[in-house]
Amino acid sequence: MSEEPSADGKSAGGASEKRARKPSENVTEASSRRSSASASAAREKSASSSHEKSASSAREKPKASPRSQSRSQTGTVKRISAVRAVKKAIEQFSTLTGRPPESVVGTRWKDDHWSVRLEVVESRRIPDSADLLAEYEVELDEDGELMAYDRKDRYVRGRPSE
Repeated sequence: MSEEPSADGKSAGGASEKRARKPSENVTEASSRRSSASASAAREKSASSSHEKSASSAREKPKASPRSQSRSQTGTVKRISAVRAVKKAIEQFSTLTGRPPESVVGTRWKDDHWSVRLEVVESRRIPDSADLLAEYEVELDEDGELMAYDRKDRYVRGRPSE
């Protein structure tokens, strides 16, 4: 003989049984658990998406370097003039080698940098016509900073090169 619980959760025989939850209580408790779980999931998703956005924006927009400051808003390169490039080449070459150039043989814009050819006295002799000279090619970036230099030719003053 099975006893059915009454509306207040007690059996008709007066024995106390575990109270059954009302359907409305089950729904509210479950929905509150779901809403807290979905809120924490939304917070995690928001945090990860904001982290991804900041990481992607860091990749897309690198910090402006001093060199990129010489570029205009349109992204075109604003390079220094040939005269200024020659002056900077002489100044920086002299500082590095300790030898002041005797003359400028040539200058040109190559691809994305300046190339300046300088004539330098490598060894002074008596008479001056016996001096040993060399031509150096100095490469400068678009801002006029020295990137590289190479000795291209070496000869005695007054003698034609072969």
